[in-house]
Amino acid sequence: MNSGGGRMMHTTYRRKTIKRTGAATNPSLVMLMLAVASAPGVSPTARAQTASTNPTVAASEETGLSEIVVTARKRVENMQSIPESIDAFGAMEISDAHITRIDDLGNLVSNLNITTRADNTPDVVLRGIGSFGVVSGVGFYADDVQLFDGQSVRTDDVERIEVLKGPQGTLYGGSNIGGAIKYITKLPTDEFHAGASLEFGNYSTQTYSGFVSGPLVPGVLDARASFFDAHTDGYLYDPVLNRTVDGGSERGGRLTFQYLNDTTTATLYLNYNWNRGGSGANLYYRPDSPTDYSLNITDGTLPEYLRGLYSATLKIDHQLGGKLNLTSISSYFHSYSDVTVDVDKGPLPFLTAHQAFAHDVASQELRLANSGDSALKWLVGLFAQANDPSVFTNTIAFTGDPPSPENLADPTQYGVQNTDVIQRHREYALFGNVSYDWAKWTFETGLRADYNNSSLTDPLYGIANEQHGTEVLPKFSASYHFDKDVMGYGSISRGFQPGDLVEEFDANGIAYAGKYRPETTWNYELGLKSTFFDRLRFNAAVFYIDYRDRLFQTVAFEGNQFVQLTKNIGASRSYGGEFDVSTRLTQDLYFTTGFGVTKAIWGNVPYYDLDLNENTNLSGRTAPYAPDYQGSVSLDWSHHLTDYLTVGARADATLVGHLYWDPTDHFQQPAHQIVNLGVRLEGGRWSVNGHVSNVFNKLYNTEYISAAEVQAPFNVAGIGRPRLWTIALNYRW
Repeated sequence: MNSGGGRMMHTTYRRKTIKRTGAATNPSLVMLMLAVASAPGVSPTARAQTASTNPTVAASEETGLSEIVVTARKRVENMQSIPESIDAFGAMEISDAHITRIDDLGNLVSNLNITTRADNTPDVVLRGIGSFGVVSGVGFYADDVQLFDGQSVRTDDVERIEVLKGPQGTLYGGSNIGGAIKYITKLPTDEFHAGASLEFGNYSTQTYSGFVSGPLVPGVLDARASFFDAHTDGYLYDPVLNRTVDGGSERGGRLTFQYLNDTTTATLYLNYNWNRGGSGANLYYRPDSPTDYSLNITDGTLPEYLRGLYSATLKIDHQLGGKLNLTSISSYFHSYSDVTVDVDKGPLPFLTAHQAFAHDVASQELRLANSGDSALKWLVGLFAQANDPSVFTNTIAFTGDPPSPENLADPTQYGVQNTDVIQRHREYALFGNVSYDWAKWTFETGLRADYNNSSLTDPLYGIANEQHGTEVLPKFSASYHFDKDVMGYGSISRGFQPGDLVEEFDANGIAYAGKYRPETTWNYELGLKSTFFDRLRFNAAVFYIDYRDRLFQTVAFEGNQFVQLTKNIGASRSYGGEFDVSTRLTQDLYFTTGFGVTKAIWGNVPYYDLDLNENTNLSGRTAPYAPDYQGSVSLDWSHHLTDYLTVGARADATLVGHLYWDPTDHFQQPAHQIVNLGVRLEGGRWSVNGHVSNVFNKLYNTEYISAAEVQAPFNVAGIGRPRLWTIALNYRW
């Protein structure tokens, strides 16, 4: 669904961004240790005890690979038993690999291209599905609630991250067309725990964080409170303003209460986040070519960005008769953002935009599932959601004589254009999933009926339009267990991105609400999951994806001029494969590697090539934002010097193949490699960590848009992060 205004003035530069409301290498390979801790669905007492101390898990980590527990199918399961490709990262690996931003997952998950764009919203393409600034390839979730803003969750308080590959429409609905990324936050413990951390690094980076967890009423009510406060001066320098412009501050906190008795667990999640600085504004530079990298931005207007958000989620799990579980998840989310950006990207204030965003989301999910070790496992559910984004845009354009400096200070020399886009989205769904174990086979099927309704109004232009539709999303899989720890599977699943409306202008400057149809995918996958001798884990998958009605920005000839339109331009197909290997080479040394390839090819798609100023057909060309390959290699070493002192180190190397930036394949990002290094020293209650990201300071772009597409006399690009180092001091009580 459309968020109502697109990507905070990045729309000016792109296939008009429709901030879709849905939000190197792999390690499945990074086989997550400590995933058992705090998995939803585990009994409250067991969860709390596991989160604090669990000698069984600790012992298994010393001698082999630990079991990875995930909730991909909305029940607690061993990841190796699920017939789909999944990557999971536990709290220990999140810390050791220094996963602090959502971008970091792209260095560890094969076939996942992800970057946080200028408005702090992630751009994601997974297995060739999605398009930067137009359609997110995945949906984002925190504690089973979808995020349409604030997807870049701080990892300080995250217990586990799950990356689900392939369409997740059957259980999760729309806006999960290529997959899903789930955050599972840490739960309260039934014993007192507390901690504090101080992290500092280059570019005046400082982060303070802490938590307190324990029982309020022993055996009945537990609570956890966490907070963080972060600041950085930033690394993007503006010689016109004579200062860095991407610095800022972010702070927030999370409060979690958990009530439990013999049959019911009720968990209340409260979250708040505040972010202010230049990092959320339009921080793109003007390169001469796709390989012209720079950390300098020549904006004449100081970028400003302010965002606040808060949310509340109440999850109730109730056991009915010992064999049935009833789950209710009620949530409310609100965010607001105020942004000022330099649209023309030049030293003089020719074109400046101010935007005010607001977003309200309320949802309710009810599901009933059986429990136990029965051969038949089933789940049915109902879902309803109201998703209401809006954006007010004030664009100020200089209309005077540029050679006269005094004109720039004269307010009468500027023209003003305002828009006030208000959107309303409603989604209602009925879904179910069932699996059956028969001898060495497991068969699974699922179905979802999903109704969407969208409306758009702009009272300033008298616009009002509405559309609705229903999608049926099936899923099928068959698994064969060659051995207790070796499984082969095949699966078919369908995903969709809901149709929506977007405000556009015709050749006469008349505003209207343009409609576009839903995007859809069919995903066909064959895979193998295996574990040998509790020391070696090998997973592999091949896939083919039929991607229909892809949404993009194109042009049409109206009134003797070209006008940009957001529309469904046609189909593409993606095919490829991926594998990951995890093994404990010695008691002290843990090794993971993964590699994936994707080929995303356009079908018969007529398209107007703005760069060559001619009509063309995209058939056979490579779709943008899908790297040819991604691979990673990780080594994690941990050695006990004494019973209370441990030293450790970790090295991560990421390889990313070349990708195209545009549908016509004129511009590309060359292949590049990134190396990260970390060291740590851990005592009984304290630890010291050091980490360097991008050790060799490799420069590369995270986005590039040509002058013809920008419809301006300059190209624009976003730069990847340079070398960053941090040192952290941690203490636990």
